[in-house]
Amino acid sequence: MKTKRLSVLILFAVLSLNLAGCWNSRELNELAIVSGIGVDRLMDTGELRVTFQVVNPSATATTQGASTSQSPISIYSVNDRTVFGALRRASKQATRQLFFAHAQLLVIGESLAESGMNDVLDIFERSHELRLNTTVLVSRGTDAESIMKVLLPQESVPSIGLGKKAENTSKVWGETPQVSVFETVKEITGGGGFTISGVRMRGNVEEGQKKASLEQTKAETSILISGQAVFKKGKLENWIDGPEARGTQWILDKIVETNLNIDSGDQAKAVAVNVVYSNTRIKVEMRDGLPVFKVYISEEGNLNETESDVDLSKNQEIKKLEAEMEELTKKEVREAFQAAQRLECDYFNFANEFKRVNPAEWKKVEKDWNQIFAKGKLDVQVQAYIRATGMRLTPLKAPE
Repeated sequence: MKTKRLSVLILFAVLSLNLAGCWNSRELNELAIVSGIGVDRLMDTGELRVTFQVVNPSATATTQGASTSQSPISIYSVNDRTVFGALRRASKQATRQLFFAHAQLLVIGESLAESGMNDVLDIFERSHELRLNTTVLVSRGTDAESIMKVLLPQESVPSIGLGKKAENTSKVWGETPQVSVFETVKEITGGGGFTISGVRMRGNVEEGQKKASLEQTKAETSILISGQAVFKKGKLENWIDGPEARGTQWILDKIVETNLNIDSGDQAKAVAVNVVYSNTRIKVEMRDGLPVFKVYISEEGNLNETESDVDLSKNQEIKKLEAEMEELTKKEVREAFQAAQRLECDYFNFANEFKRVNPAEWKKVEKDWNQIFAKGKLDVQVQAYIRATGMRLTPLKAPE
């Protein structure tokens, strides 16, 4: 019995050696929490300029007595041939080891996007710290370093605020997508075209990085989500805005919610309809040696505002407004399609659909698909429905 008990004790002692779960633990007060990363290409040397936005815990604390004079973030910019090399070089500047598990934003500089960003994303798939659900944006008209430096109102950590901006505008306006690192890698390895939301700075970076700039009702420097960067073969090819950008979202079935200002009679854009549901189906077929792209869109919305004299109690008036919704949606889809054809870049995933339904025919056109796509025809059909008009059926008028 004693021998059995001794054997059990020895077994437990041996197994306990594998339970040392804190062998690589790191104390929080020894880490610098990176909330965002910006990467630019230095055209003169070809090196990367990597900018790390690091949270200052004492400045972002909400407890009473927290310091308010310190900036909520610190910025470290380092030049190196690789992102990982820059990460290590940053140790010369930072007093703590950089920790990336909470990084929520990656800003790709316009210069890097134009030369190709494939190599930059490699570390995100290999590292156990960097997150694949990190939001990706492309700087427009400025570099990523400047974007990372600007402080934002309402959010103490700017990278978190930018991530929320990208999410909000994607959901309620529908002109720009919210794209993650994982989705970007998937698009690059897929070989086709794709788009990423752009981010633009209004004002100058010198004022934007001062905490004093937030002590007024309107900051002198602001950051806004602006258009979509179109990538072809992994490189920035062009920018699209307005109807071309939203039409792209219609085709890709990424409209969550948006607003349509439609005509009413002879009054232009007099009625605002909030689209709350949209569904897009696509079909690709070959006809006389050229592809025909069939796009079917079904959308529903609520009438939220009107400046016209339309009587909403009459069903025929609702039908007219629904027809206006359909025409406006068709117009934006056509503009988006024509923009893609001018670039000879299929960023609508038509190629994947054609490959799925007709793999034998796809092999014949695969090598020249972009040129064939540019000669294809679009057939777009839209069904729109107005589901609610609010409590007032007639426009608000003062008595005559």
